[in-house]
Amino acid sequence: MTITRRLLLGIAAMSLLPIAGHAQEWPTRPVRIILPSAPASSPDRLTRLIAERLSKQWGQPVIVDNRPGASTRIGAQEVARAAPDGYTLLSTFGTHTMAKLMNPDTPYDPVTDFAAITQYATPEVVMLIRSDSPYRSLSDLAAGYKSTAKPMQYGHFGNGSSFHFYGLVVGRNAGIEVVPVPYKGEALHLADLLGGHLDVSFNSVGTALPHIRSGKVRALAIVAPGRSKVLPDVPTFTEQGYEGMERGGWFGFMAPAGTPPLVVEKVSRDIRAIVAEPSMTKLMRDQGIEPVTSSPKEFEKAIPLEVQQWRKLMKEFNVTGG
Repeated sequence: MTITRRLLLGIAAMSLLPIAGHAQEWPTRPVRIILPSAPASSPDRLTRLIAERLSKQWGQPVIVDNRPGASTRIGAQEVARAAPDGYTLLSTFGTHTMAKLMNPDTPYDPVTDFAAITQYATPEVVMLIRSDSPYRSLSDLAAGYKSTAKPMQYGHFGNGSSFHFYGLVVGRNAGIEVVPVPYKGEALHLADLLGGHLDVSFNSVGTALPHIRSGKVRALAIVAPGRSKVLPDVPTFTEQGYEGMERGGWFGFMAPAGTPPLVVEKVSRDIRAIVAEPSMTKLMRDQGIEPVTSSPKEFEKAIPLEVQQWRKLMKEFNVTGG
C-alpha cells in the first residue's frame, strides 16, 4: 500500500470520528478481530474471551475470525490492507515480527504497516514428549538421540516461528540433529504428537496443560525466566544448561497503520482493563500465561527490537524463507 493511499485512508477514517476526542462514540458497528492462528490455541482462547468482554462493553458484536497459515502472514496481510478505522483489528503473537525477514516479498511490513495497540500476555512454552517415551529429562533425550543417530522430529507452527527456533536451539545445545515439521497451528502438531507422528512438540502451557494433567504427554522443560506457577515441577531450559530459551514470546493487538490515535488508545485502554480484572488475571496465570498491560507506545518500541533478535537467530541457524 502506498504512503499516499495510506494517508488518504487515515484522513478518511478520522473524518468518521467524533470531534473533540469523543472516541467513546466508537464503535457504531461490528468490529472484526483477525487471528492468524488455528482454533483451540492459546491466542484463540484468550482473544475470544477478550472479544466477548469488549462486545458487552462496546454494545457491538466483536467477531473473531481465524486466518491461520503462512506463519501469520495470511491474517496479517488482510489487516494491513483494511481501512484504518478501527473496525478491523489483528490479534497476533511473536511470529508476526518474522514475516519480512523470512519472506522478503511479503506485501506488508510488520512494523510500519501496523499501529501497536497493546501487548497483553507473555506465554510460557513447554517442550513435550509422549508419556510412553523413555526420556525423563533433556539429558536423557540428548543421550538417546545421540546413541541412535536418529534425528529428532519436532512440530512447530510455521517456518520462522518462535517454536521453530526453539527446536533449533535445543538441537544445537544438545548436539543432536533435528528435523522441524511445520503446521498451521500448535493444536495441530500437538495432535500429531499424541498420534505418534512426531517425537517432540513445542506448545504453550495453556494448550498443553490438559494433556499434561491427563498423563498423555510429559513436559521436559519450559521456556520461561523461572519455573511456572502451574507446572512447578518442570525445570526451565536455563536450569538444564540451555541458553537462549528464557522468553516465551508475546500476544498482542494491532490495527492497520493510520488508525486514528483516539481509537487506538480506546481499544488499548479497554483491553488493558479487561486483562487487569482479577478473574482474567487468574484465568491467564492458571494457564501459564503472564498478563501484560503495555501502552501503545511501549508495545511500539518493543516490536523493532524483536525483529533484530530474530534476524540474529536466522543468521546463526542459516534459516531462510520461502
